[in-house]
Amino acid sequence: MSMAETAQEDHTGTFVSFVLLEDAAIDLDRLRQTLREDWGMDLASENSNDDSLVAETDGMMIAVSLMPAPVPNGEAVTNAKTNDRWPEAVAAAEAHRAHIMVAVLRREQPLLDGAVLYVKLCASCLKQPGVLGINTLGSVLAPDFYREAALAYLAAGQFPLLNLVFFGLYTNDGQTCCGYTYGMDVFGKQDLEILDSTHTPGEVNRLLMGVASYVIEENVTLRDGETIGFTAEQKLPITASAGAALDGLTLKIGY
Repeated sequence: MSMAETAQEDHTGTFVSFVLLEDAAIDLDRLRQTLREDWGMDLASENSNDDSLVAETDGMMIAVSLMPAPVPNGEAVTNAKTNDRWPEAVAAAEAHRAHIMVAVLRREQPLLDGAVLYVKLCASCLKQPGVLGINTLGSVLAPDFYREAALAYLAAGQFPLLNLVFFGLYTNDGQTCCGYTYGMDVFGKQDLEILDSTHTPGEVNRLLMGVASYVIEENVTLRDGETIGFTAEQKLPITASAGAALDGLTLKIGY
């Protein structure tokens, strides 16, 4: 693999999402007010026009831009099909006629600080008029789910995991449960999978959330052949191999 290809595939610190809209309209005054109400955030060094806002805060740059067209290449509709927890996801994606691009450039600031600022910005953008959903984490999430998760986690001083990693569940045979993460690459980590587990979907999801939180917040690198556990007795094997639900290599946790 060439260095150019390696750089192209490195998504670490890439904080970009698309807020899906009924119509091509954005209210930047309302956004500023929402950021103040939600997070006490007053934007400094603003450079904005009627359709976009670029500002500096906490040593990072944020950018919000109205795009008067659907997300290109049908990406939102394709991604919406992964969210089996929100039955209206596909309809919301199909209905959108414009979108807001939301991005954070963290510069030299810590990765987790950039992630938190990004979640705050996305959550506040979801109070714009005519919002249908947010195209993020390879899926389309409900506006209420995203905002409520962000507000609850951050109000409790916790890392907003559900806003930054998608947790998917499915079954191959109707008897066992499979689960996966999507979005760990933004933190420079490999995504996780659990395959054909006899544990309940709730147990599979909780384990994936626990491992993902530990890996991201403690900046841990899991490796093929190691084990992981949350009790003295628990030693779950880790295997690196081609993804079952995802492209590329993933870390399989035997559970």
